[in-house]
Amino acid sequence: MMVPEEISLLVSSDPTQGATNVNKDGNAFEIQLDQAIEVPKEALNVNVSVEEATVWWVVPNVITGENDTFYIFGDLQAGGTQLFIVQIEQGLYDLTGLNNSLQSGLEALGARTTDANNNPLPLVSLSPDDATQKVLLRFNYPNVYVDFQPNNTPAEILGFDQLQYGPYPTAPLNILAPNTAAFNQVNYFLIGSDLVQKGIRFNNRYNQVITQVLINVVPGSQIISTPFNPAKSNAQELAGAKRTNIRFRLTDDKLRPVNTNGEYWTARVVIRYFRPVVITKSSNSF
Repeated sequence: MMVPEEISLLVSSDPTQGATNVNKDGNAFEIQLDQAIEVPKEALNVNVSVEEATVWWVVPNVITGENDTFYIFGDLQAGGTQLFIVQIEQGLYDLTGLNNSLQSGLEALGARTTDANNNPLPLVSLSPDDATQKVLLRFNYPNVYVDFQPNNTPAEILGFDQLQYGPYPTAPLNILAPNTAAFNQVNYFLIGSDLVQKGIRFNNRYNQVITQVLINVVPGSQIISTPFNPAKSNAQELAGAKRTNIRFRLTDDKLRPVNTNGEYWTARVVIRYFRPVVITKSSNSF
């Protein structure tokens, strides 16, 4: 007969909980086990599933040194003109949040903030065009330009080409981005592990993926994934093996390592299998 058995593991990327070799972005770590995971060599139908996972939805879409800088030429509040270089703090932004940070940065650098009648009016502003899901870049004064040519601007998530927009001789003027805004850089997460050789089939590939984590919370919140019917990955190679070192990784839907922004993630992993048991019948002799 076959007896079902299972081995459960709760793993965390938190070094204080035993994670080792955590990389700088927090998306990969290892665990070292004093007592090895050991599946009997005669085990059948060995599989691995993730019953629960937690991931903080804080993966930044504005990253320091990558796409965090605006280059804007325009008027100073005190008179004259200047190239304003505004650096945005790393984080997960929507359009409103990014525009607010831009305005704060321009004001801190002394950029013009009021019109001739002393009414509040920034050099430029960002707003949504809901019908097209594109961004409107508004120039409120003439001879202002925004330079998206450097490689470290947020042009891509705003939907603008890597060009300089302006200066324009007249204002106000709205420029519609040629491309759809791409603030949502991650559609879902994937957790992978070397606990399996193949994992879940991803289209026509295997990448040692053991679960998918859907994003169902607002930014800044923790995702708690408890799938009703967790996917099972065949892991027959574990039969007869002993594992004391296991590595886990967190990627986005394109299998790109993510930046966890200093937050930890966890997974409850279950190894299930059937162990054959031979039952012998005893006979009484008279």
